Amino acid sequence: MAAFEIRAMTPADVDAAVALALAQGWRDRRHFYAVVLRTPSCQPLVGTIDGRVVATGLATASGAVGWLGAVVVDEPMRGRGYGRAMTEELCRRLRGAGCQTLSLVATDAGRPLYERLGFRLVTHYHEMDADHLSREPEPPAGARLRPMMPEDLPGVLELDRLATAEDRHAVLAELAKAGGWVLDDATGLRGFLLPSDRAFAAIVAPGFEDGLCLLDLHRHLAPPDGLARAGIPGENVAGWRELEARGWRPNWLAPRMLLGPDVPWRPGWIWGQINSAMG
Repeated sequence: MAAFEIRAMTPADVDAAVALALAQGWRDRRHFYAVVLRTPSCQPLVGTIDGRVVATGLATASGAVGWLGAVVVDEPMRGRGYGRAMTEELCRRLRGAGCQTLSLVATDAGRPLYERLGFRLVTHYHEMDADHLSREPEPPAGARLRPMMPEDLPGVLELDRLATAEDRHAVLAELAKAGGWVLDDATGLRGFLLPSDRAFAAIVAPGFEDGLCLLDLHRHLAPPDGLARAGIPGENVAGWRELEARGWRPNWLAPRMLLGPDVPWRPGWIWGQINSAMG
């Protein structure tokens, strides 16, 4: 029987990785892989048999917290331990990068494996969709909404660190190259939006009305025939209830699981995710 081998993904593997995800019902991940292959904190992996890609996975080291995701195994190859081998390799690499807590968003299919490996449920993200808004939103009184400038990046990274308790500078700096938005006033930064993969965007704002404004901007930036997606931690009860009242449609109650110490984050500040594989 041919051996299952795990190695770093290369640009030459992207077509096979995209096809593998599409075959399992996931959306096209070409842009996703283009970003992670450019980001030094990310380790995208493939599992091969006789040189053929039959599995994928991603490890993202964000300081003390490491994220793993995008674990996909070719359906005919399931039940042979390849998913577990990939997950264990992702965990090994994250620990090697100094991550003390490992985090993931689990699918129904993957959750039993993660529980056997010691991961525990800590919360859910309320992932919700909404249609394009034709008009750019008005910012709250006293605030201004403007395109992000290079000099904004340190403040964005610090606000993100306070919100997530993670060091996501490598990923956010890569996303910022394509452009982003900030909400500020005379006292400083109040929130930011960095468009990400597909309908996702990294959105952080300590203020309730500021977060809602940035989500309206996210909808405005979506294609006229497209969607915007919010990812609201369950602890932000007022946030996800307000979105439901505004017509956002529940898409998925996504379980966040941890292995290791709890994360001292501020979930009420988080209004959108980079994506479900990277937090």
